[in-house]
Amino acid sequence: MLFSFYKEQWYLEKRNAICMTCGRVSPLATQSNFEDLAVDFEGTTASGAERFYRRTLDKLRLKLLESSVVHTVTLKQTERRKKKKIAVAVYLYQADNDGEWGELRFDFENGTAEIVKLADWDTVKSNVFAKTEIRYIQGLPEARLLKSVVVPFWKGRA
Repeated sequence: MLFSFYKEQWYLEKRNAICMTCGRVSPLATQSNFEDLAVDFEGTTASGAERFYRRTLDKLRLKLLESSVVHTVTLKQTERRKKKKIAVAVYLYQADNDGEWGELRFDFENGTAEIVKLADWDTVKSNVFAKTEIRYIQGLPEARLLKSVVVPFWKGRA
């Protein structure tokens, strides 16, 4: 188990160019790609290194959620209608990786977003999880609309 922790820490440090012990940030040019990680840690491929990295990020995200340091909103696109450009997109969203999913509808022609259904754990008055996702999606260029994404945000930030 101890070996796994150091391997996970090593992957995160190499990929993100950040020392997890002291917090020192290295230049992005020193950031390792998945091919480099696969070579440095023998016995895996670039896709294997990427899968391990993503699983490690998920574990870290869950630990941060458990400690209430950050919150996350998980988003899944369920519908997208196009004319010349994307006109409408519908997403399900989940607060802090738990509970029932809510629904958000985006009308890109009119530049509006609507909370169709609140997710479990989203607050009735501030809708902090839904509003975080709305800002995130509306900030993306149309060509980058994602099928699914997990968006972290700091506690207390609306």
